[in-house]
Amino acid sequence: MSARKKAIQNTAALVKEQPLLQGLLALGLALFVLIFPYERGLFNGYEYAFESPIYSAAIYGYVLLAATALYAYLTGWKLNNHRSVLSIAILLLPAIYWLSSLQAVSSYYAKFMTFVFFLLASLFMASLYAAGKVQMRKWLEYGIMLSAYLIVFFGLLNLFGQQYYKDAMWLAHDGYRLSSVFQYSNTYAGFLIAIFLIAAYYAATCERWYMRLANSIMLVPILISFFLAYSRGAIVIIPVMLIVLLPFLKLARQFAYVVYAGLSAVLTLVILGKITANTEAISAIVQPTETKVATTISMFDKLPLQSWALLAGAALVNAGLIMLIHKKLFPWIENKSARLAERKWAFAAFPAAIIVIGLLAAVLLITSDGIRDLLPEKIASRFENINLQQHSVLERWTFYEDGLKVAKDYPLLGAGGGGWQALYEQYQNNPYWSRQAHSFFIQTLVEVGWIGFAALIGLLVYIYYLYIRSYIRYPERRGSHLIFFILATTLLLHSAIDFDMSYVYLSALLFICLGAMIAPYGKSLAFKQGSEQSVQGNVVKWIYPSAIGVLAVVLLVGSARENGANRTFQDTYNTAAAGQAQLNQLLPSLDKAIKTSPDHSVFSLMKYEWLMQAYEQTQNATMKEQALQTLAAGKTNDPYNITFILAQYKNFKKDGNTTEMLKVLEEGISKFRWNIELYDHAIVEYAAAMSSDAGNADTYRARALEIKAEVERRIAQLATLPPEQSQGRDFSFTPAMQQALATIESK
Repeated sequence: MSARKKAIQNTAALVKEQPLLQGLLALGLALFVLIFPYERGLFNGYEYAFESPIYSAAIYGYVLLAATALYAYLTGWKLNNHRSVLSIAILLLPAIYWLSSLQAVSSYYAKFMTFVFFLLASLFMASLYAAGKVQMRKWLEYGIMLSAYLIVFFGLLNLFGQQYYKDAMWLAHDGYRLSSVFQYSNTYAGFLIAIFLIAAYYAATCERWYMRLANSIMLVPILISFFLAYSRGAIVIIPVMLIVLLPFLKLARQFAYVVYAGLSAVLTLVILGKITANTEAISAIVQPTETKVATTISMFDKLPLQSWALLAGAALVNAGLIMLIHKKLFPWIENKSARLAERKWAFAAFPAAIIVIGLLAAVLLITSDGIRDLLPEKIASRFENINLQQHSVLERWTFYEDGLKVAKDYPLLGAGGGGWQALYEQYQNNPYWSRQAHSFFIQTLVEVGWIGFAALIGLLVYIYYLYIRSYIRYPERRGSHLIFFILATTLLLHSAIDFDMSYVYLSALLFICLGAMIAPYGKSLAFKQGSEQSVQGNVVKWIYPSAIGVLAVVLLVGSARENGANRTFQDTYNTAAAGQAQLNQLLPSLDKAIKTSPDHSVFSLMKYEWLMQAYEQTQNATMKEQALQTLAAGKTNDPYNITFILAQYKNFKKDGNTTEMLKVLEEGISKFRWNIELYDHAIVEYAAAMSSDAGNADTYRARALEIKAEVERRIAQLATLPPEQSQGRDFSFTPAMQQALATIESK
């Protein structure tokens, strides 16, 4: 072949691969993970205050989806390999969320979660194609790690008092726990475990000395942050992940990995006691109380300066030792283990030894007072309390059992996005308060039923099967893309026992990593030739890209409208709070927000409250009528919102409509079975109704006594809870209930 012809073919192939667009996708993903964690990790708390940053992230993600559609078109997308199948299969999850939203118990949050899962699918598809080339994949790797290290540094600034970010130091019952941008220490600890495992992997495998040095330096700061998050659940994840991860490494690398991780742990423990004492003193100075506002202190004050110096010294010593060991000792280990590494079982031998050693260490740590005395008291008590009878374990099991109850009543497509936060009080075993199911998988089951749950599990199994098979089959393609596997697997494991995936930033990281795991093997995942022809014969190359492009436009318009409604509402609220406008000036913009997002309960409640306040001042019947219509419409869209139920109760009570008032209270008791306020109102109102309606007095009396018996039954049920498990909110007879019952029983 002539040089000219070969050059023309190479140029054509390069054009078809679209390296510029692929690079823009990789850069866009890297910027996503760098930009968005500082809005509380994009936490989805199913409350208005959390929504706008998530919509902004969604808009960003849908732009990437449009770019992915363009990339697929320009590169001649074909349904001839597993990567193409995955790019379609990933859309099953948001599609099921959309179907579930058609019969959801919370219309707005079902729609909201549909947008969220389309965002996750968009990021997955972008990484699936962007991370195919080594250079592009490196950009994504570096973006993720830089973002993670900045989050760690941000947390340390709050820990040592140079920065105050609300709840970055989360106040628990036993003191402050580090939580950084996430404002929840358990989730931060799970994230830190993933980042530590990746940093140790880089330290053990990087060929470039400066990359090994940079990641080695971060090992001690990550571990210090982890210990001061005080998370028991994340501790349990560490040995599991080591067992999962080590078989992917060659024997010598396994030795290096464990030695470097162990050395980092030892040096962390050396400085942990002093840093713990310092940070407790710093928290007393910095954190707000009832009598003082939050403040910050200089890095050069005694306590933070000492803490930074200890941390920097331990980090540098650790990195220096790792560099020395890797240069002087690792080649010898690699040489001596070469013959052993050739044996088929060698990849599993060291992990098996780690299991035995780890179990012995865990037993000693939990049972030996002498070893625990080496740790700070709060951390030692955390280790001591690792068992299946601790309150957090018992409470989580209760959440999961209650989630299965919901799934039993909503088996196929679930209760829709936001289903748990809407329904859990109807199904809960005891009066805990938790708008999160504390498990990604249980929450998914509640929201999209067994069909959606099966789709999620099927997708994960498919991805992991392809990755592990390809990793074994194509050893020449192994490399640092293993970090995507580490991050995704750690997040999935920890999210099984906590609500990490309610942080859209972390769920975005998960789906980016799942796509990037498969990307390096894209060309190796083609179907057999005969299969390709039969499939491709029915598919035109532009159908999929066009469909994705149209979907991106629809999602962009929809999310922009919802975000616009949020901003309009916020501007209206701010104007009202500043006292700069009258009601007739505020209502048009509030109505605009409601018109754009009619199922948003916060908007409806605000309009209802403003109109009722105006009615109380003017006695204008038209305003009251509009208020009640707004209330009724809002409740139709969000029937499990207790604020709507209590508002209707108060209105019927004021109007003297006893029948409707009692009906609403009965509805409230059926939906919020551990809310003692509703039982209180019901018994008091039935007692009052006995006096005002003699004809139905016996009926009212009988129902009041039934409610009393139900409260007694539930109080007795609470007495059967394990002593380690908190019952949650108070549930007992109130003075008003006792007085009303005394009146009822005397007649």
